[in-house]
Amino acid sequence: QVSKRYLPFPLRPSPLPQVFHSIRGMSKKDGEHKDVRFWLANIAGALLLAEGTRVLSKAEVCTTPSTASLGLSMLPGVMLLNRLPGAGIVGMIASLHGLLLCPSKAIEGAKTWPWPLLSGLICSYLTFTKPGRF
Repeated sequence: QVSKRYLPFPLRPSPLPQVFHSIRGMSKKDGEHKDVRFWLANIAGALLLAEGTRVLSKAEVCTTPSTASLGLSMLPGVMLLNRLPGAGIVGMIASLHGLLLCPSKAIEGAKTWPWPLLSGLICSYLTFTKPGRF
């Protein structure tokens, strides 16, 4: 049996300092639970990021292939994942702008890539079910 005295490391890890637990983002609050809106926001954010990546990889998907619109294609997904105010509205507009500008092309594209329509519906759900909104 090895003596505790000669071990280069302690047998039990030392507890973390109390300051580490007081950081707001690091500790989980008591009674905190994730509701449906939390999970839907994550799904919509991932879908918006996928759509932004698709727009960046295929510049002809965007109706106005300008540098500004291509640069902002990832913004709605990032806003939604970071829970910024108004992210649901921005995500809904970004998802459904194709239906407003050119409905026939958007419906034809939805047959092969239906995710913008789904993310637009989820963002509209998040917008209209936010507590205290209406």
